[in-house]
Amino acid sequence: MNSVSVVIPSGDSSRSDNLHLLVADLKAQTLPPSEIEIVRGISPNGRARNAGVAKTTGNILVFLDDDVRLGTPDILRSFVDHLTSDPRLGMVGTSQLLPTVSTPFQRRCARQISRSESAVVETLTDSDMVTTQCCAMRRTVLTEVGGFHDQIIRGVDPELRHRTRQAGYRVVVIPQSWHYHPMPRSLKALLRMAWRNGAASAYARKHFPEAVLFNPEGHVADFEARSPLASRALRNVGRLLLDIVRGRWYATAYGLIYAGGNLLSRAE
Repeated sequence: MNSVSVVIPSGDSSRSDNLHLLVADLKAQTLPPSEIEIVRGISPNGRARNAGVAKTTGNILVFLDDDVRLGTPDILRSFVDHLTSDPRLGMVGTSQLLPTVSTPFQRRCARQISRSESAVVETLTDSDMVTTQCCAMRRTVLTEVGGFHDQIIRGVDPELRHRTRQAGYRVVVIPQSWHYHPMPRSLKALLRMAWRNGAASAYARKHFPEAVLFNPEGHVADFEARSPLASRALRNVGRLLLDIVRGRWYATAYGLIYAGGNLLSRAE
């Protein structure tokens, strides 16, 4: 008998309203979870998720961010069906869409900034766009690969995906399923996120360089996750120059502030 445990880290009280809606989405699923563990007061997110897992008992673990909404009513059932029918699947997730109520600013940002959305797929698709915004694993697989990295601030998802693939499992997006994830609502919030992400990346590179991995755009599975630092730097500079040439000013601003947070935090 399969049981589903949902783990949701929630450290931001401003998301309480959405969290209530997300819990309602879960209860409305065609296969509702056996338990929902909301983790507060623990950081970073990897440590919070490990703590949530320790408090649950389900053999299928679903991870959600507290600012998402579920797009279809049979996500949990599909997670269970795929994970229990194919032992090669280590991590399954849904496509990522922008909420339908998004503002014009949020829509422009999503079009310009990498990995803000991912296409809905028609068949089971190997992908690097499986994230803890909305994903699931068998408890046995998560235990086998060692759980979440509990010290890095940013990059927890790609680090877990990498270890899952290294253990011989597939990381896939399931067909005709999606969740909604919002972009920041203002330029100030976008740039704050860019600085925070840049600083967190610098921290990981300084203390846990093995956890700094390349993340491709879109549903891509065949790529070199651990590329040399020089290659990553050239790739980022090239992307920034291309954004400038194309007049993608939100992406340009994001890239510059991210670089500033990364370089200045690294120098501290």
